[in-house]
Amino acid sequence: MTDSAFVLLGAPGAGKSSWARGYAKSHPAIVIEGDSFASESWVETHDQILAELEQHVGEMVILDGCHYSRESRLGALITLRSLGWTEITAVVVHPPLDVCISQNAGRSRVVPRYHIVEMHRRVEKSLKKIETEGFSSVIYAPSGDWV
Repeated sequence: MTDSAFVLLGAPGAGKSSWARGYAKSHPAIVIEGDSFASESWVETHDQILAELEQHVGEMVILDGCHYSRESRLGALITLRSLGWTEITAVVVHPPLDVCISQNAGRSRVVPRYHIVEMHRRVEKSLKKIETEGFSSVIYAPSGDWV
């Protein structure tokens, strides 16, 4: 049984899913991808993620999503803590904007450029106080992960 969880954050195309898959290969972690739930609304997606988390209580989990705002990260923290996770690490995957745009172009589900620009800007802005948000720790994925 583990009480460890990771909350990924970064713009689309940043490399969050690549980081999650790489980490899960060498650790007993369950990756829960918000993008994998085809829902019409945020509420439905949240409910599906919650149901998935409930199935994996006691396991190491990685929440793979943009979590680009303080509010979305707070929601993840509250949810994870309510289910029993106590060691919750924020993983910041924040390459330069041009890297996100380039990597997005090679994805099967391309995100519009203006969304990437806005989300990258919001991630950048929100990082100023991330150390005070209540995570057990904050790690920054090294830039080599995007090469």
